[in-house]
Amino acid sequence: MPVPVKSSTGVAPTPAAGINAQGSPQYLAQRTLAARPSEVRKVFRAAQRPGMISFANGAPYLGALPFERIALDAQRILLEGGERSLQYGSSDGIPELRAHISELMKLEGISAGPDQVIVTSGSQQALDVAARVLVNPGDVIFAEAPSYAGGMAVFTSYEAEIVHVPMDANGLIPEELERLIGEVRAAGKTAKGLYTIPNFQNPGGVNLSEERRLQVGQLCRSNDLLIFEDNPYGLLGFDGETMRAIQPEFEDITLYFGSFSKMIAPGLRVGWVLPPASLYGNLVNASETSQLNPSVFSQQLISAYLDDPAWQDKLSEYRRIYHEKFTVLVESLEKVMPEGTTWNRPTGGFYLWVKLPEGIDTEALVYECIERGVVYVPGTAFYTDGNGHGELRMSFCLPSLDDIRKGAAILGEVFGAAVAGATSN
Repeated sequence: MPVPVKSSTGVAPTPAAGINAQGSPQYLAQRTLAARPSEVRKVFRAAQRPGMISFANGAPYLGALPFERIALDAQRILLEGGERSLQYGSSDGIPELRAHISELMKLEGISAGPDQVIVTSGSQQALDVAARVLVNPGDVIFAEAPSYAGGMAVFTSYEAEIVHVPMDANGLIPEELERLIGEVRAAGKTAKGLYTIPNFQNPGGVNLSEERRLQVGQLCRSNDLLIFEDNPYGLLGFDGETMRAIQPEFEDITLYFGSFSKMIAPGLRVGWVLPPASLYGNLVNASETSQLNPSVFSQQLISAYLDDPAWQDKLSEYRRIYHEKFTVLVESLEKVMPEGTTWNRPTGGFYLWVKLPEGIDTEALVYECIERGVVYVPGTAFYTDGNGHGELRMSFCLPSLDDIRKGAAILGEVFGAAVAGATSN
C-alpha cells in the first residue's frame, strides 16, 4: 500500500476531483489531459497578495470612473424595470446595446447593423464560442510571436496547434505568414485561421501597419483562412487616433471581437463578436448553449453609460492617465535596467514588452521578484513553442506612479544582479 506523501504543511494533499489517489486521470477528457497549466494564472495569484506591486495584470485603472453616475444609472434601471434587468434575455444581446456597438465600430471603419452583432460575457467567451464552432482537433491556428496567452489557451483547449508568426515594429510580417502557411500545408496539416491583435498588441504593444493589414487579409483569403481579429485596445491610443480594422475589407472571412473590459470595466463582463453573415446562426446557437444569455443588467448599465456622450471625454482622460504611466515606467526603467535591456515604444494600450540581455531567464527570476514585492509575466507565457525566456510583459495601467517607480527599481536590482552573476561566470 503506498505511503501518503505529505506537503510542506505536514498535511497529506487531497486528490483533485477526477484524479484517483495514484494520480490517474480517471474521469478527465482527453483535451483536458492535453491542456497545460496557465503560468499567467499562477503569477496573477501572486499578484493578489497584499502590498504586491503588479505589472502582471492586464487590468484597467478604474479610479477615474464616474461611480456616482453609474450608481444612479443602476438605481434607475432597477427601479424602472428591474423585472427585465434581472430576467433571462435574448441570447444575442439586448437591442439598445447592440445599437451602441454598431455605432462604436464605425470609429474603426466597420459598417455593421445591430442585428449582425452577438453580445457575449466578455470577448474571452466570444473567442471560446468561435473556437468551439470552427476549430477541429489538429487544425493549425497562426498567431503572432508573442501572442495573448488567453487566446492561445482557448484554441489549444480545442486541440488546435498554434504556429507563431514573427513580428517586427510594424506587427506581424506577411512574408513570414506566407512561408509558414506553405510549410503547414506541405506537412499535410489543415490551416484554419489567423488569430491577431492588430492594435496595441498584447503582449508586444505594436500596431499592425495599414499596408500589412491588407496584405495579411489577402493572404488569408487566398489561402482560405479565417481571421480572428481581437481588438480590446483599439480606442486606447495615447493620441486618440484609431486605425481602420481588418474586417471592413475582409468581412466574409473575419470574426471581429470587441470588449468593454478595457474601455469601461472588466467586472461587468460584456463583450461581443461580429462574425461573417454565414456564421452568425452557428455562433448564436453555440453561445446560447454555453451561457443562455449575457447578463441583461450588465448590458443595460453599459448602454446607459454610452447614452451619455461624456463617455468619450472619460475615455480621453484615461488615455492621458495611461500615457503618463507609460512615460514614468520607461523613464524609470532607463535609470535602473542593466545594459543591453531593450523594450518597445507603444503608442497606446496597456503593455510594455521588455527583452533582457542574453542568458537571463525571466521565468526563473519571477519568483525572486515576487519575494521582493513586485510581479510581472514571464515571456514564456505568450508562446506555445518554448520561446520567451529572455522576455517579459509589463502592464503599466493599474499601478500608481509611485509603485511604478518602486517596482522598476526592484526589477533593476534583481535583473542587474542576474546579469552581473552571468558575466562573472
